Amino acid sequence: MTVLGIGDAHDSGAAAVERGAVTGAVNEERFTKNKNEFGFPYHSIRHIHSGNSSIDAVALAWIGGSALISRVFPGWGSYRRKLWRREVPKPSRVSMHLSNMAYRFIQNQRPRKAWELVGSYVGRNVTRKRLAHISHDLSAKRIYVVEHHMAHVASAYYTSGFKDALIITLDGAGDGLSGTVSIGESGSIRRLAEFKASASLGILYGAATLACDMRYGEDEGKLMSLAAYSYPKRLEELNRICRYDRQKKRLVSSIGTRSEFLLAEYMKDHLLSGNEREQFAYAVQAHVQEQVVGIVGQWVKETDIHDIAVAGGFFSNVITNMLIEHMPEVKRLFVFPHMGDGGLSLGAAARVDFMLNGRFNTKQISDAYFGPSYTNEQIEEAVTALARENPQDIEYDEIGNVAKYGAELLSENRILLWFQNAMEYGPRALGNRSVLALPSESINRDRINSIIKRRPYYQPFASTVLAEDASGLFDDYVGRNRFMTSANHVKEEYYGALVAASHVDHTTRPQTLEDENPVYRQLIQEVKKRSGVGAVLNTSLNKHGKPMVMSPHDALWTLMNTGADTLIIGDYVVRKVGQPGSAKEGMRRSAENRLAE
Repeated sequence: MTVLGIGDAHDSGAAAVERGAVTGAVNEERFTKNKNEFGFPYHSIRHIHSGNSSIDAVALAWIGGSALISRVFPGWGSYRRKLWRREVPKPSRVSMHLSNMAYRFIQNQRPRKAWELVGSYVGRNVTRKRLAHISHDLSAKRIYVVEHHMAHVASAYYTSGFKDALIITLDGAGDGLSGTVSIGESGSIRRLAEFKASASLGILYGAATLACDMRYGEDEGKLMSLAAYSYPKRLEELNRICRYDRQKKRLVSSIGTRSEFLLAEYMKDHLLSGNEREQFAYAVQAHVQEQVVGIVGQWVKETDIHDIAVAGGFFSNVITNMLIEHMPEVKRLFVFPHMGDGGLSLGAAARVDFMLNGRFNTKQISDAYFGPSYTNEQIEEAVTALARENPQDIEYDEIGNVAKYGAELLSENRILLWFQNAMEYGPRALGNRSVLALPSESINRDRINSIIKRRPYYQPFASTVLAEDASGLFDDYVGRNRFMTSANHVKEEYYGALVAASHVDHTTRPQTLEDENPVYRQLIQEVKKRSGVGAVLNTSLNKHGKPMVMSPHDALWTLMNTGADTLIIGDYVVRKVGQPGSAKEGMRRSAENRLAE
């Protein structure tokens, strides 16, 4: 019995879960090329359905609020996405204040029971009609509607492998809440506390991002990075916007519900105007860290449960996650790899799957390669078609050992586009859709930025490290981090070896690689033979402003439309003509690799 999960708000997508096992998951942005795509995920559902012919039920994430409005009026959701991405002018302050009355009604969802009844009814009917455009068989399946934060809870708990867990969710808002505290016990979930949407750490952080003229729901990582450039700074006014009240055991706010844009204007007037951006970013980061550590600490004490599973967009904040991981009362921390709303489809599917099948997976997911994969024949077809269309610009060759060949290129300090096997699920590149470089050369940050990424100076790149080397490289390594969801401090003697993949505060966001990705692991082992350090700089394979690539066509398009010159894709290397290492040299290496095989 397979359950199809659907998330149809921002960063929409689909997933499939069968008796506790994830059998597929993907987000709509990878098909449409619109980052954080909003709306019904037709392409994602078709992909999941094509690989799971025995779907027995449908799980729809998110009942009311903005999800309900955007289901009825799809253009409204698309407009919000454009506002967040600064693709349309923001409203005037007068318009913000007028629209905030409607915002408060939608955001807080009172009475919740009425929103639940209307939202469930509308959600099922709209979804059934849209599924009929894909498959009449699918539209006939029973549709279960899963509350927003229950979907977040389920995504973290059912993939954590923890039999008993304290589960915490925090995000902007969904179904009238900005967070929850729950207990998971042998698959059953019991909610202990709810945080109302009128007090939200996620909206506080997102509004602070907007106040710094960055994109809401997308650039919060930039604000976190910017914070490292300031000396310690506190802004007491942040307590009025949102803080955790330990006596009431909930988040509270004394300024009232405000939309993210209106709150951003408030922050500009009352906080940012008297401080540098770096100081403001530091104060916001310090404030939210303190609140979240307080929440975790109190509820660990209340429940005496020391294994923590978390989800919700707030937990993309790897510095906060690092602090949680190192709390003395925390034994183990699991952050769901697609922690934001893009992971709701999988959470909804996992929740309904347990309800129907009662199967609890006691093993933590070992990887997140849940997306589409392509045969070498499909890759060859795409490569040869590109070469025919661009005979003067492109050349390619088949490689005997892609890991060894790639390591040779990296050892020459080349920037390498790398495409292998199934696509990663979530926002992090985990070695199948990656841009790779040596982490020991600081210039590689500027090179990748100038030819592909265009990140600001203060935003660092991540790393992939062999798991067996992690404790030697990091001061504070406490356990595996397969999904780049936490940070570590690099030991002083190894900072130079990881300088291009580290931040100014000497932290890096590592993927600690075990045996879940053999080809990628072999590449890093080959790099280690040459450099002495089992690590590479790893960032997502995409052009600035575009989602991570999905298909061979996407990867080849990225090669042609950026300053990169070399792509290893499947068993092939594709090069731009006239670039270093092309033509005869490439063929010589390929022949040597074939002999080595």
